[in-house]
Amino acid sequence: MNYGLRGKTALVTGGAGGIGSATARLFAQQGVAVALFDRDGDGAERVAAALRAEGAKAIAGTMDVRELEAFAAAVERTERELGGLDFVVSVAGGGTRQTLSTLSTEDWHAVIDLNLTGPFNAIKAGAPALRRRGGGAIVTVGSLAGLRMSMNNGVSYTAAKAGVLGLTRHAAYELGRDNIRVNAVLPGPVLTPQMKAKISVETLERVPRELPLGRWVQPEEVAAPILFFCSPMSSACTGTHVIIDSGLHVGATGPRDEYDSTRDHAAATPSS
Repeated sequence: MNYGLRGKTALVTGGAGGIGSATARLFAQQGVAVALFDRDGDGAERVAAALRAEGAKAIAGTMDVRELEAFAAAVERTERELGGLDFVVSVAGGGTRQTLSTLSTEDWHAVIDLNLTGPFNAIKAGAPALRRRGGGAIVTVGSLAGLRMSMNNGVSYTAAKAGVLGLTRHAAYELGRDNIRVNAVLPGPVLTPQMKAKISVETLERVPRELPLGRWVQPEEVAAPILFFCSPMSSACTGTHVIIDSGLHVGATGPRDEYDSTRDHAAATPSS
């Protein structure tokens, strides 16, 4: 499908990771030039090199999204080498499993800075470049934890991802008259290489049984709504979000086979 993006340019943070690299590939398939930035600059360059080998226009670099000056430099480089900037996708993030009792002030700020200050820097540094193009789109990658809580990470991650939604809404209001749309995607259990490396085999097998769709979310399934929010098909969408979680937000707390085994056997006897 042609989304009408050929000739556009996107900057993607977290470009070496599962969601970031999947987003870059999907953009490239649509004829979008991509600038990939990550703390793992070598990893981002490997993704960019693979895209160039397939005929795409792609650059990569090392960047810490927590530093506004570094983000502004990445934007400037993207404009200089790729001819402008139309989309900014803030993917970079991560957390720890610390609880309130073990979380230090320094640990708190480290997670908040990565997951909330990073998207703020993306918006603040990216908006002037998009304004120079007459408009564009910014997509923040939040988490289902922004609406519920994180079972994979700690309280600092949940707080940061809730903040991403507020940031997205408020930025959408301020930038709307500049024809800059700001939206968020909220992934649930995504089976990225990073996730697979840190979970147990038991968790890998258990999680799908607890999801209505019966499977993990794949990185490409997060990239798709990111592309949608940058495309003309979402031209009236700003300050909103979409959940990509295989139905986790529905709220079921047990395996599907347990649900099925307790249904339709005593329909004539209402439970109290």
